[in-house]
Amino acid sequence: MATVKCDVCGGIFSQRHLASHKRLAHAKVGLAAAATPTAPITENELIERIAWLCKSLSAQGRKSVIRLLTERNHKDQKGEIQ
Repeated sequence: MATVKCDVCGGIFSQRHLASHKRLAHAKVGLAAAATPTAPITENELIERIAWLCKSLSAQGRKSVIRLLTERNHKDQKGEIQ
């Protein structure tokens, strides 16, 4: 059986098991779940989701996210972001 990489977490799984893995391990953060929420998502819930996603990044990836958010925050404070 061929092995494939999960596009969400990067884990290696057999092709046969990948669909089950995605359904069970990533149900709350999947694109379908994010696109069709059952209730409005609060700002705190969004922050928690972002923090959860950042945990799966490398140290360099987390630094990149912080840098991007800082840049956007500075632009927003200057009124450059609509």
